[in-house]
Amino acid sequence: MIEVIFAAHGQSAPAMADSVAMVLGAGQRLHTLALTHDEGIAHFRRQLTSLVATLRQGANDGILILTDMPAGTPYNVGVELALAHENMDVLSGANFPMVLTALDQNELPLAELAALVMATGRESIHGFVDVEFPQEDF
Repeated sequence: MIEVIFAAHGQSAPAMADSVAMVLGAGQRLHTLALTHDEGIAHFRRQLTSLVATLRQGANDGILILTDMPAGTPYNVGVELALAHENMDVLSGANFPMVLTALDQNELPLAELAALVMATGRESIHGFVDVEFPQEDF
């Protein structure tokens, strides 16, 4: 099973965990980490490094880190860790459908999961005129 981490700026990480619980139910294996103004980059780096070390000790098939934006601290620290350890991948620009897919399909091999999650992210972005809503949604 691939362990999934969502790391982001501000309160979007804990909010993502709340959203996942609303849709998939409590008890999902989503690990979240927030970079906050108060705690800063050094603290975030220590937290993510510690979380990755803990997850690597468990019996898992890899770690997928999803981050909110490319070249931000959560992404950069994730990449540093992925370069230092095998069987890790980091994706940026994560949205809610990407996180749901990562959790739902975490039995796939890491490379396949990362590709599927990226495809899901791209496919989930629509302009209002592109979307057809079923009548029961209104």
